[in-house]
Amino acid sequence: MNDLLDTFPRASLDRLAVADGNRSLTYAQLDAAANALARRLRALGVKPGVLVAICHDRSVAAVVGALAVLRAGGGYVGLDPAHPDARLAYLCSDAGVAVLLADASVVARLGSLPCPALDLDADLDAGDLDAGDLDAGEPPEPMAGPADVAYVIYTSGSTGEPKGVQVSRANLRALIDWHCQAFSVTPDDRASVVASPAFDASVWETWPHLAAGASLHIPDHATTVTPGALQKWMADEEITIGFVPTPMAELLLELEWPAYTALRIMLTGGDVLHRRPAPGTPFTLVNNYGVTEATVVSTSGVVAPEGAGLPSIGRSIAGTTLRVLGADGRVVPDGEPGELFISGRSVATGYLNRPELTAERFVPDPFSDEPGTRMYRTGDLARVADDNTVQFLGRIDDGQVQIRGHRIELDEIAAVLAGHPSVGHCAVVVREEGGDARLVAYVVPADVPMPGREDLRAYLAERLPAQMVPGAFVAIDALPVTTNGKLDRAALPAPGWQVLVGGSAAPEGPTEEAIAAILEELIELEGIGRDDNFFELGGHSLMGAQVVARIQERFGVELPLLAVFDNPSVADMAVVVSEAVLARVESMSDEEAEQLLASSGGE
Repeated sequence: MNDLLDTFPRASLDRLAVADGNRSLTYAQLDAAANALARRLRALGVKPGVLVAICHDRSVAAVVGALAVLRAGGGYVGLDPAHPDARLAYLCSDAGVAVLLADASVVARLGSLPCPALDLDADLDAGDLDAGDLDAGEPPEPMAGPADVAYVIYTSGSTGEPKGVQVSRANLRALIDWHCQAFSVTPDDRASVVASPAFDASVWETWPHLAAGASLHIPDHATTVTPGALQKWMADEEITIGFVPTPMAELLLELEWPAYTALRIMLTGGDVLHRRPAPGTPFTLVNNYGVTEATVVSTSGVVAPEGAGLPSIGRSIAGTTLRVLGADGRVVPDGEPGELFISGRSVATGYLNRPELTAERFVPDPFSDEPGTRMYRTGDLARVADDNTVQFLGRIDDGQVQIRGHRIELDEIAAVLAGHPSVGHCAVVVREEGGDARLVAYVVPADVPMPGREDLRAYLAERLPAQMVPGAFVAIDALPVTTNGKLDRAALPAPGWQVLVGGSAAPEGPTEEAIAAILEELIELEGIGRDDNFFELGGHSLMGAQVVARIQERFGVELPLLAVFDNPSVADMAVVVSEAVLARVESMSDEEAEQLLASSGGE
């Protein structure tokens, strides 16, 4: 294959390349669509060093768009259309994108951007993808080299603004080469794509498998966040290799997998793994660690069913060197903790438009004889075991945390929250509640009384992704500080999640009471009322999947996860459940209906 997917082997052209619930393309069709779009992008000025924003749900269209950008010679900026408009507009402006590729709704939302916007779906629908005549749609003449940017992923920033990580084509090639060899990927493999386009795991899910001639399979959003549905989809689609974020992997490991499961490798990462696969699990679980600044993956290791303690994050991957250094810059002895530094082919170019931050985090490599080589200092605490596996021990400082696979700078949330006119001072911390990490905002009001939590949540939701909006807001008179003037996190009062409940009327009727009981058990709160909001009480998407499972067990009806998102209060959720029960009753015999109504409380 030519460099970075410039072309695909002709022998693979009749094979399936990518499929979602609405569309599928062979390699010939993917070639034709990407080449045609690449020529349009080249005509719009896309070339090496020029960035194109792709803001589209996971889909065939998004894959076509990303491949077209690479073939035009530019780099793509992966954006999540679920993020607030203000944030998307800021990212496009910060990156200086030359073109926006999106669906019609996003094009309308971001229509004020000073760059052309193309509707990916309309372009695909209008294209002639049946001919498979590559001579009629040759890619543009290659212009990009190994050092040119392939993609930019934005991560949370401590200054209050997200920062873009520039990853080169050589970095991406290193990831592709390692993955294909490490997992013996062949054209017969069927790979899943479940990560958000704004999460760098999507890069890992996509390019190695296309480079190997395998096929990509993309489920809908509701499936990706519902363990039972995702398991069934993976089995039915005959997925052989797939990545899932750590919290979802732990839920999938609890399920009994069907005999027809084709999955041979489940990749996971993004958070601390607390579970091991049960003996007899029909696939190999591989735990991974990495940072966006070092091209997704730096360590990888098989998780055995047996073993004491938490699984390790594996060993360094091919082409990557890990060193655990002390404060003096020297390698610490094995078994001793220190800061983890990464060097090798995967170390990214640096931060977009932030030379000072790049110089601070991408430092000269004193262990290399090759001039100009750099290490990335992760800020992560780790130690190396006797068998050369690496144990992740957490963060060195408290400024960055990991929430369900997302690395989040707490100072970014605080900086945005401080912009609210009623907030005088504030701090954001993470607290462990029932084994789950939750964000808590402490607010010193500019005026008394404190602004309502709904107002604060709405303010942040307009500016930050959902995973960065705290679940609790606590009013305090002043932020406690240590003797050296730093925030004294230990002195911050416990949020007392119960303060968020009690202002709502009690549940009415057996259905609301049963749903309130389900939420109280999962969130570990008492006194949840009929108008209390599941997400404001600390719930999240993976916990929502458990709500769906408990409702099915209790009422005998299966709701889509989106029903929880769209109806987060106890009262609204009860209405949806009641409607589902009645719909099922209408299709039953009298005896079956009586049994169902009896089990669901008779409502």
